[in-house]
Amino acid sequence: MPHLGKVAISNAINAGAAGNINRAFVPDGDKKSYAFTTDISHQKQDLQAGITSDDKSKNVEEKRHRPRYVVDRATYTQPEFDSEFARVPATKHTFKEQAGMFARENVYCSWRRLGSLLMTVLPFLGIMRRYRVREYLLNDIMAGITVAIMQIPQGMGYAMLAAVPPVYGLYVSFFGPLVYFFFGTSRHVSIGTFAVVSLMLAGSVNRLASTASTEVNITDSLTRTEPSIESGKYSAIEVASSITLLVAFFQLGMSVLRLGSLSTYLSDQLVVGFTTGSSVHVFTSQVKRVLGLDIPSFSGLFNIVYTYIEIFKRIAETNIASLVISLICIVLLVLSKQFLDDKFKKFARTPVPMELLLVISGTSLSYVFNFGAKYDLEIVGEIPTGLPPPSLPPIDIWVTVVSDAFAIAIVAFTINLSLGKIFAKKHNYEINSNQEMFALGIVNAVTSCFSGFISSASLSRSLVQEGAGCKTQITSLVSCSILLFVLLFLGPLFEYLPNCVLAAIIVVALKGMFMQYKQLPKLFRHSKTDFGIWVVTWASTVFLDVTYGLGIGVGFSLLTIIWRTNHPQVAVMGRLEDTNIYKDISIYQPVFELPCIKIVRFEASLYFANAEYFRNMLYAVSEVTPTKLKRLRLRVEEKLKKKKDSECTNGSQHSIESHNSCSSRVSASSDESLEPQDPLGLSNYDSSVDLSGLGHDYVDIEVTETSADIEKPPASVTDADLKFMIIDCSMFSYVDITGVQTLAQIIKEYDEVDIMVILVSCRHNVRAMLQQSGFYKTLSADRLFLTVHDAVLFAVQSTSKHLLEYEKTSSIVVHF
Repeated sequence: MPHLGKVAISNAINAGAAGNINRAFVPDGDKKSYAFTTDISHQKQDLQAGITSDDKSKNVEEKRHRPRYVVDRATYTQPEFDSEFARVPATKHTFKEQAGMFARENVYCSWRRLGSLLMTVLPFLGIMRRYRVREYLLNDIMAGITVAIMQIPQGMGYAMLAAVPPVYGLYVSFFGPLVYFFFGTSRHVSIGTFAVVSLMLAGSVNRLASTASTEVNITDSLTRTEPSIESGKYSAIEVASSITLLVAFFQLGMSVLRLGSLSTYLSDQLVVGFTTGSSVHVFTSQVKRVLGLDIPSFSGLFNIVYTYIEIFKRIAETNIASLVISLICIVLLVLSKQFLDDKFKKFARTPVPMELLLVISGTSLSYVFNFGAKYDLEIVGEIPTGLPPPSLPPIDIWVTVVSDAFAIAIVAFTINLSLGKIFAKKHNYEINSNQEMFALGIVNAVTSCFSGFISSASLSRSLVQEGAGCKTQITSLVSCSILLFVLLFLGPLFEYLPNCVLAAIIVVALKGMFMQYKQLPKLFRHSKTDFGIWVVTWASTVFLDVTYGLGIGVGFSLLTIIWRTNHPQVAVMGRLEDTNIYKDISIYQPVFELPCIKIVRFEASLYFANAEYFRNMLYAVSEVTPTKLKRLRLRVEEKLKKKKDSECTNGSQHSIESHNSCSSRVSASSDESLEPQDPLGLSNYDSSVDLSGLGHDYVDIEVTETSADIEKPPASVTDADLKFMIIDCSMFSYVDITGVQTLAQIIKEYDEVDIMVILVSCRHNVRAMLQQSGFYKTLSADRLFLTVHDAVLFAVQSTSKHLLEYEKTSSIVVHF
C-alpha cells in the first residue's frame, strides 16, 4: 500500500504567519484548548474563487480593520457544560397557583383598568385624545369629501354586483364607515362596499332570492340536490341582510376566541391570487350590462365558462346604445386616471372626480333624452328617500349558507387587515387584529339590521383616502355626512342613471387588480412554491367558483408547508480551513469534509412526518446503510468459515487434536479477518487533505503491505471508512416521540457497524424530551456536545488514540 503522506494534526501551530487563523490543541489532562486569530484564503482557494492579487491585497487591507477575537476554552460535552455553569431554576406552579395568578392579573376592578378597557373596545377615544385639530382637521375634511364622491357611484355599482338594488349600496356606504369610526383601529382604510365580497355574496343571493328566477346553478344541476329553503321565499335584500348577520356572528365569535391571527394562514400570494381571480368574475358579471344583454346568471362549478358561452350565443342581440355609452365612460375614466389625475393634484389634493361627473352627466342625459324608453336601456329605478327602519333579517336560511358566510367572513377580514397593516406600517402606528375582527363584526351586525349587506375595506377608496391626506377616521364622519344628505334629499335624482354607466365604473376600477398579473414573472423567479400557490388559487377561483377557490388555495398552501417540513434540506457540513466554521459543502468552495467524519445538519424539526425521511437521508449522505453493511459482513464471515471448514475436512487423516487445532486456527483467522485493515479509512482519502489546526501533534503515517497466512475479505466489505457521524441538531425546534425513537434506532444501527453517532447543539426542550423518553438508555449523555467543533475535536482525539493502539498489532507504522 503506498505512502499516504502526513495527516496534519497540529499541536500549538505557530501563529507567526501574518493573517493566518491558527487553532492550537494542547493536550492537558482532559482539557482541550484552542486559539483563534484572523485568516486569509490560501492561494489555491483564491485561484478557485477567481481572486486576483489586487483583490487579495484589498481583502488583506480590509481584514486588518476588522474586529479580531481570541478564544481559549476547554471543549464541552453537554453534561460537562451543564455541570460547570448553573442554569436558571425552572419555576413550576400548580394549577391552583396559575389560576390565582391569572385572577390577580386580569380579574380586578380599578379606574385605570376601566379606562384601558374602554380604550381597547373603543379605539376612537385614544385617537381623539391625541387629535391635533390644526394639523389634522383640514386634511380629514378634504379626504372625506373625496371618498364620499367615490362612495356614491361605487356603492350603487357594487350593490348591483351583489344582486341587490343600487340604493342599498348607499346604505352600506353610510352605516359601515359610521360604525367603524367607533370600533376600528386603522386610521386610513375606507369601509363600505367591495367588489370581491359583493361577488361572493351574489352567489347566495342569486340562489335563494325571489328575483333570481333566471339564475342557473350548475352544481345543483349536476348533483341534483335541492336547497333546504324554497327559492324565491325572500327578496334579494332580505337574503343579503341575513347572510350579513351570519357573517357578523362569525366575526364576533372569532374575535371573542382571539382568532384574529387566523388570517396569518392566508399568505399574501394566496390573497392576491384569490382577489385577482375574483376580479375576473367581477369583470364577467359586468360584461352583460356593458353589452345590454339579458342572460341568466350561473353559479357553481365552471359558471364562468357557461356565462361566456351564453354571452357569445347572444352577441348578436347587443344593445348598441348601451355598448357605446359604456365605451365612452371607460375611455373617459382611463384617460382621467392616466393623464389628468397627476396634473389635477397640483391644484388640489384630490384626483379628478370623474366617476361622480359621469354619474351626474349620465343621469342628466338619460332624464332629458329618456334613454330608458327610447333605447331600451336598463336604469337604476326608484330610489326611496331617507333611511330604512331597523329590522331583524330572516335567519331560517342560515342552514343553507353557513359555508358561504364563513368564507365571506374570512375574506372580508383578511382584506381589511391586510390593508390596515400596510397603512399602519407606512404611518408608524399599530392595529389590533382581534379588535379589527370585532369592529367588522359590529359593522356588519348593524348594517344587516338597516337593509344593508357585507362591508369591508376597499382597496381603491383606501388608497385615494390615504393619498388625499387622511389622518384619522374623522374622514369617515365627513363622508357619512355627505352620504346622509344624498340619501335624505338627492336620492330620487339618480333614478334615471343607466346601469351601463355603473358597469363601466366597476370595469375600470378593476384595473388595479388586473395589474397584479405583472407580479407573476418576478414571483416565478423568486419562489416557485409561491408562484404555484398564486396560480392554483387563481385557476380554482376562476374556473371552479369563488368559494371553492378560497378553500382549494388554503388547502394547497398547507400541502406545500407539509411537503417542505416532510422533505427539508439535509446539509453535509465541511470545515473552513483553519477555523471553527462549518458550512454546507454544496454552497461554499473552500470548505472540505474531514476524513472519517461526516457532519450532517437536518434543517427542520424531527417529528413523525419526516422521521423516516431523516433516516433515509442519513444513509444516503453517509453512503453507509448499517443494515446492509451488517448483512454483508455476516455473509462474508459465513463464506470464510465454510471455506476453512472445508479445508479442515479435507485433512481428515490428521488426529483429533490436530483437527481441533485447525478449527481453533480457523476461528482465530476468521476473527482476524474482520479486524479493520485501515481503521481511519485513510486509504480512500487524498493525502493532500489537511487537518491543520484540529488539535494533535503532526503524525507521519506510513502504511505497508504484509503477507497473511489466510485470505481476508476486501476492506470495503468488512470495514466502513466512516467512523463518526455528527448530527447538528441546532435546527430542531422540537422532537416528538417518533423522532426520539428514530434517533435511537439510527444510533443503535450505526453502533453495530462501529460508527459513533454524536449529537451537537441540542436545545433545552429537545434535551428535556430526550431525558423524559429514556433516550439516554440508548445513547450516553456524554455523546452530546456543545458545538460542532467540540465534537470534531473529540473525534480527532479518539482517532489519534486508535492510531497509537493500532501500532502495536498492525502493519501501520506511526512516526512522530
